[in-house]
Amino acid sequence: MKQARFITVALITWFVSVGLIGVPGVSAQIKPTKIKVAGVFPPPEVSMMSEIMKTWQDEVTKRSNGAVTFENFWGAALGAPAEHIDLVKKNTVQVAQTHEWYTPGRFPVGNFEYIFPFGPTDYALVAKAMRKIRTEIPQFAADETRENVKMICDAPGGIYDFMSKKPLKSIADFKGEKVSLVGRYFGRWLPPGATAVVRPAGERYDLLRGGVVSTDLLPFDLFYSFKIPEVTKYYINAKLTTACWGPVLMNLETFNSSPPELQKIFTDAGVAVELKVATEIIPRWWKKCETEWKAKGIEFITIPDEEVQKWAATLEDIPAEWAKEVDGKGIEGSKIVSRWQEITSEMGFKWPRKWGVKK
Repeated sequence: MKQARFITVALITWFVSVGLIGVPGVSAQIKPTKIKVAGVFPPPEVSMMSEIMKTWQDEVTKRSNGAVTFENFWGAALGAPAEHIDLVKKNTVQVAQTHEWYTPGRFPVGNFEYIFPFGPTDYALVAKAMRKIRTEIPQFAADETRENVKMICDAPGGIYDFMSKKPLKSIADFKGEKVSLVGRYFGRWLPPGATAVVRPAGERYDLLRGGVVSTDLLPFDLFYSFKIPEVTKYYINAKLTTACWGPVLMNLETFNSSPPELQKIFTDAGVAVELKVATEIIPRWWKKCETEWKAKGIEFITIPDEEVQKWAATLEDIPAEWAKEVDGKGIEGSKIVSRWQEITSEMGFKWPRKWGVKK
């Protein structure tokens, strides 16, 4: 009897430690709370980034024994994407999932990883490296405090690749191609002879269908969301980069006024979900996309490493430009450029060339 009781207690202790059951007393310390959430991406059924947000919410609800629940407004239902920072800053919503690109002046080092062509594409490595550099560089936290938000979860998104009507197997194959893309730097990442056509992702389907462009650049999960495989024939793995482009931000006053136990739940769930995204959610989405696309006749092409090396050598040193620009604002741009390459190299990534070389 005593042995049975001992085994039962041991099992309960283990279940609690791994989070399979809640901790008695936690819900007693945390008042029932419903948190209002705004997201710029479509619902979780069609958007991997929204599923990441929902996974964090589910983890918080579980860890709080159901005390914390969420009311979601997906697909920019409460305002344009660029307005989501103000929605959470002013506490119109307590949490928002957005993209620092929408308001670059307010987060001068936000999404810095986009300045690096051919950056790391290992999702777990990116998640861990991002956590590390954010703890080393005070500017990240300073920008959040100024905007009255706290970064809760900054998980990686899908790898950036191409989908095309043509089989692009080398940098020479890109000559004469028109590539739809967005952002300040992607157009400068293209091989010599390719032309950038800057358009929002929602317009790319019609551009491809009408022949205005022949190739599109997006993370693989957005190819899925915007149905790009319907108007292309080839998936081109170019090893461009992986970035963290769907951060979960909480109103800073909401976070600071929460009980310490709840603050810990918010942040611990964020860290746990970042790694779950890297090891479970993204691989599952990729398998789903790859299986569906192969069934529809999409051909997969990987650009060889030697072509990537040649391609990288043709590009301007964008990280050096960015570092100089940011240094001029009194921010540690050069340090960020240097440390990102050092941290990711220490974790096993091999860069095709060194970036941020001062002249």
